Amino acid sequence: MRKLFALGARFSVASACCALLNIAILIAGDAAHWHYAASATASFVVCVLIGYWLHCRFTFGEAPSLAGLGRYTAAMALNFPLLLLSVWALHDRMGLAMVWVAPLTTLIGFCYNFIASRWAIHSRLAGHE
Repeated sequence: MRKLFALGARFSVASACCALLNIAILIAGDAAHWHYAASATASFVVCVLIGYWLHCRFTFGEAPSLAGLGRYTAAMALNFPLLLLSVWALHDRMGLAMVWVAPLTTLIGFCYNFIASRWAIHSRLAGHE
């Protein structure tokens, strides 16, 4: 149990870095009058690269690999439509300000990200020992 707690804590720290980066990119994009799809795309690329490296080195203690990056990118790509749909619903339809929408949409994907990241990075879980 203690090991799982430590893993969860490391995941939370690495994810918080990506979450803050995501929030900053979405808010900066909105301030620059970018469409949220452009901001979300920029955020996706930056957060996948930084997130993969952080989760490999810090969270799971695994060496980065191209196969792992491919799995991680695919797993994180499922977040992209969820992010866009959430931003559209909360921002465009409900009229919430991006300062509220960005953290809420980031929180939506947190649990999924843990499961997907662990699968993508741990080679034995992905079937590649």
